[in-house]
Amino acid sequence: MFYAEACRLRCGMGSVPQLETVLIEMIVEAADFPAASFDSVAGVCADKSGGRILFNVRVDSHASIQRVAAIASKSGGGVTLLLLLSDHAGTSIKIHEVPVESYPLVVSIARWANQPLHSQVTTSVSIEVTLLLEAVLAGSRLIAKPM
Repeated sequence: MFYAEACRLRCGMGSVPQLETVLIEMIVEAADFPAASFDSVAGVCADKSGGRILFNVRVDSHASIQRVAAIASKSGGGVTLLLLLSDHAGTSIKIHEVPVESYPLVVSIARWANQPLHSQVTTSVSIEVTLLLEAVLAGSRLIAKPM
């Protein structure tokens, strides 16, 4: 199932439509963060943009990022993936577009995050999270740096 989803995610990809980008930027900027939790900001972004949260995980392997959430948004017949990154101080959220070549990492992390907790304990995606962050940050597809 997840392999088919990864293949589907790879097809028909383009850049984030301007309207969705602006909408998510506005949602993040309007959020009362850090008073509102990162989880609630990510949830509102997904709900109001018509997307869905694929995962929302803590990051232990990065010096400046504490949490990462992936949001899938429909885009011209395909899906575009955005990452919301919270800094270690928990005071700002950055929005990045995920490069298409990194979609399989997102699918792998989402598969792990959506399994029962007892299964999560016996496996780890810290390597996948690290690789995804490196790819996203190196590609410098920063969409917005609010706050």
